[in-house]
Amino acid sequence: MEEAVDAGTVKQIGISNFYQLEDVQWLYEHARIKPKVLQNRFYPETNHDAELRSFCKAQGIEYQSFWTLTANEHAIHSPPALEIAQERGVSPEVLFYAFCMAIGISPLDGSTSEE
Repeated sequence: MEEAVDAGTVKQIGISNFYQLEDVQWLYEHARIKPKVLQNRFYPETNHDAELRSFCKAQGIEYQSFWTLTANEHAIHSPPALEIAQERGVSPEVLFYAFCMAIGISPLDGSTSEE
């Protein structure tokens, strides 16, 4: 991938599906051209990548969450989230996206629908 940046084929490098902090740190330390984005599935089983997000922020790497909505329905439809969304006149999904962006996460989502 570094050769693609050198050749001008791509402008930057991103990585995905790295869930161990040590792996991202190793790659960052050994890469000549540092990754600009880390894209991971964003869900409770990985503590929402808290350590990885902290490392990314410190290194200027954009953290991009994948399946942000579909993997977090329990939080999106929790009573506190529903109450806050109703108070603000937005859907719980919009509230969750706004929260993610407010703490420095670029949210993405997936779909199982063909429409």
